[in-house]
Amino acid sequence: MILMKVIQALIGLANLASFVFFVIILIKLFKAEGALKGILGIICSIYTFIWGWMNHKRLKLTKWMWAWTGAIILALVLVGVSFVVVGSMGLSMIDEYAKTGKTPSIGGFKPPAQRPARKRVAKKRIKPKAAAETPSAEKPGATIDFALEMRKVNNLIKLSEKNADAFFNRGWLHEFKGDMQAAENDYSKAIALDKRHVDALYNRGLIYAKQNKYDQAIQDFSKFLKIELRAVDALCNRGSAYFKSGKSDLAIQDFDAALKINPNDGDIYYNRAVVHLSKGDKEKATADFQKAAKMGQNEARKYLGMTPAKKTQKARHASSGGGWRMDLSSVEIPSTTATGKIHGESFTIDAAKIQSGILTLRQGKDFFPDRSLKIFLFLKKDEDPQGKSFDINKDKGFGSPHIHMSWKVEGKDVPETKIYMKDYAMRLNFGKRQKGGLPGKIYLSLPDDFKSYVAGSFLAETK
Repeated sequence: MILMKVIQALIGLANLASFVFFVIILIKLFKAEGALKGILGIICSIYTFIWGWMNHKRLKLTKWMWAWTGAIILALVLVGVSFVVVGSMGLSMIDEYAKTGKTPSIGGFKPPAQRPARKRVAKKRIKPKAAAETPSAEKPGATIDFALEMRKVNNLIKLSEKNADAFFNRGWLHEFKGDMQAAENDYSKAIALDKRHVDALYNRGLIYAKQNKYDQAIQDFSKFLKIELRAVDALCNRGSAYFKSGKSDLAIQDFDAALKINPNDGDIYYNRAVVHLSKGDKEKATADFQKAAKMGQNEARKYLGMTPAKKTQKARHASSGGGWRMDLSSVEIPSTTATGKIHGESFTIDAAKIQSGILTLRQGKDFFPDRSLKIFLFLKKDEDPQGKSFDINKDKGFGSPHIHMSWKVEGKDVPETKIYMKDYAMRLNFGKRQKGGLPGKIYLSLPDDFKSYVAGSFLAETK
């Protein structure tokens, strides 16, 4: 907060200095060129700036022009720095709001709403000889305090009706409760404010499909795919919408494209088989049904007269779980460097830091880590984490520390992030501060499909 105020003050001084130099050069312009060009200089300050540099030697304005140029550059640099500071402070501000219910300000800006995880609905399976049902919204495994979350997001919208994320959040809540029209309206408001809001585009596309508005669903999925080029789920949903709207060839094109990205998806083979069957191409349909059946796709197995496959974790979600466990009552945290798995990939801590009550464990040396965990501890102002312990079981509910799990996705510059406020298990102990930092031990298990976890010791840099 203090840093932002200092930066804002410096920006104000730089702008003031720039204005003073503008007035000085403008007076010279009036004297040298007359009233007509002087008035032009008032209307268009750029003209005054260019005129000053063009005549600086003749009229001995060099020092003034360098000073004016320096003031402009300084203001631009400080504005850039302010955006970086706002970005780095954003998450802590969001979580401060989630904890206290009050909205902090950052240099006049309000923090964006904390987004729920985008609902990536299981790809629609098109049943042979029957109309496919668009899947319903995938509800979280645990209930949420709907009234509380709705009150929070409504407060954000009252503070700023230009907050696209706030409208997205409210749309998500409406969809969770089954009010599809209200959800559609809020997603549309989010998109009107931010045309590249991929989460709102994707979710609105699903709602259009549910309402049999297939042309509109296709438009939303198409816009989404212009931003996320290799999104298999969007390709499959658009392909299904094409099929339901009678555009079988376009549906096959989407399923073909999805299989190039993920050739081991039985659902896609099944969908493509149904489209081939609708076109009377039994040979291609049978080949796709057989491929889907081999991958354990039960609708395909039923169609071929085979017994259903046993329910197993799909390969793309497979994870042995390793040290993952939800009951930490008897667990002993290893003394070795903390390791585990994040989103199905190995995770070893390269660096640990605790700042403003946020513990960050990260792997990777780039600006954006390959994988990371941010744990928002909600400490009081100036509260020291030294010697503190956190013991969270999966039933503890809201009020627990928030966990932000991030991982890099191929083809994307910015990591994906999933947020957990409850339903996880964690034991976190901090020791006494040492010269090298603050030692700690952690055992954390998250309720995602990959059974992400981390267990072991770390030494956190403190700031």
